[in-house]
Amino acid sequence: RRWTGLGEAFGCCDSPVATPAPATMLAAQITSFLAWTGAVAALTWLIIARGSLARSKSAADEYFAGSHALSWYVVAGSLMLTNLSSVQLVGLNGSVYKDGCTSVIAWETFSALCMCAMAGVFLPVFIKSGFATVTGFLAKRFDLTTRTMVTTLLLVFYAFAMNPAVLYSGALGIKNVLDLDAPIWMVSTGIGLIGACYAIFGGLKGVAISDCLNGIGLLVIGLWVPLAALSEVGGLSTFFSEPTFLRPLVSESDVFSSPKTPRRPGEPSVPWYAAITGLLLHQLYYWSANQLIVQRALAAKSLAEGQKGVLVAALLKVVTFVMLCVPGVLGILIVKNKTLVNGERLAITRPDTVYPLLARAVLPEWSLGFVAAALLGSVLSTFNSSLNSSSTLFGLEIYKVYINPEASDERTVRAARIFGVALSLVSFVIAPLLEDADSFFDWISRAKTVTALPVVLCFVVGIATAVPDAFSAKVGSVVGFAAYMACQFLDEPHYLFRYFLCFLLALATTLILAYAQPLRRILGRPAPAASQASASAVVDAESWRMLWPVVGAIVALVALITVALQVGSQALLVV
Repeated sequence: RRWTGLGEAFGCCDSPVATPAPATMLAAQITSFLAWTGAVAALTWLIIARGSLARSKSAADEYFAGSHALSWYVVAGSLMLTNLSSVQLVGLNGSVYKDGCTSVIAWETFSALCMCAMAGVFLPVFIKSGFATVTGFLAKRFDLTTRTMVTTLLLVFYAFAMNPAVLYSGALGIKNVLDLDAPIWMVSTGIGLIGACYAIFGGLKGVAISDCLNGIGLLVIGLWVPLAALSEVGGLSTFFSEPTFLRPLVSESDVFSSPKTPRRPGEPSVPWYAAITGLLLHQLYYWSANQLIVQRALAAKSLAEGQKGVLVAALLKVVTFVMLCVPGVLGILIVKNKTLVNGERLAITRPDTVYPLLARAVLPEWSLGFVAAALLGSVLSTFNSSLNSSSTLFGLEIYKVYINPEASDERTVRAARIFGVALSLVSFVIAPLLEDADSFFDWISRAKTVTALPVVLCFVVGIATAVPDAFSAKVGSVVGFAAYMACQFLDEPHYLFRYFLCFLLALATTLILAYAQPLRRILGRPAPAASQASASAVVDAESWRMLWPVVGAIVALVALITVALQVGSQALLVV
């Protein structure tokens, strides 16, 4: 039998639902999957075709920047769905199950703090600069070489880490939810082909609109799974009965090793000292200096609309731990207490399978098609956004600058689309290879830090200071990158803390080379001139008047949730 789960979690439904014949159920699952997926595609096409959003006369502006026509709710929805992919749904819950604690919740709650920095500090600078790419600011602040260096690093990360990980995680989730008897490469390639169509042919508008529509299904399914699972373990009181599994700030936890051996004390994925140093720095890069994310806010119809969208997304980001971490904890409790789900034990052999297996166990079978569609939507949102951002960087920062500076807008868009196709093919090849990774979320986080260090250094220095020039920024980037690569041979300290220390080394190198005039004379470099900010915004650049009060509320909410989980207080979390 299958229980309705959602009603039982609230104590209003305790009657079983009979399971239909397998053939009928499979047909219902496939129908619901195709119905939701097709509806999103049709509505996206209809909104664009009917011109519901303003159009630009420039093909490049229309394709890369969405005609600067996005309202705050579209920005918020697109930001959330670009970030909230199967990498988080499957990967974060898998990390929680593996760690035996919620240390990885910092990837969600602490990111809201960095989104506040993006809305209040970084976004005004970017919009006032008038560029469609974040790297365009670096050319203005430093030089063309610095911009190209950062663009190349971002493209390498998107091609060899982000896109393949998104496709693999989505394929893993859909394969387990629908119990598909198909190789992982076939599922991941099929997902990639659908996502590529949105990004390559729909442009930023198609990506943003489909993100918002997919977000509806993802939020419903994302909340349904933990609520249904809570009903299986006995509600919130049981959830808080093992506070050690809830703590986010720890240096040691009971780590999963194999299904046949008990958990053993070990270091979690994100120990507390790494969460408040390297993780915060890493999230500052992701939310403030990453084309994949910032491009959505840059397409807002005004700075105020962009700031509202970013802060609404930050508020949502704080509470999404219910979807991204709670199922992992519930999986631990179900396995530890040997709780029967629909008369069967939950068998988890790999941490990364906990979310799809839990969803399949606690939700009614007729809904699994919608679950698979929601997972597909989360994959598409991130994958097509990454492709669109990569195409934008290539078209405006590589093709238009180095390959064909005289190219028309139409030719630039065509070249960007061809690049998107090539990038898709690379992702199709790499995605199945991640099947051998112990935790692909940990793997992608490590890969991200390698490319992120020079990027975040250039943006932090470029925005926070006026004196350091391109020479000092590039040397600092090389020193930090080399130091961090050398640290890859070390087991301790944690990689995020090593990342933070190497950033401090790179920052110190940059500042010394900028301000130590005797050293500059020895190196034959003239004294750097202070950079002069100049405004060339293409939209209204006045900040939102409620910006800082909302930022304060978000910071307070993050502190409240962190403390509530750390002390295991049900009352404090509910408040």
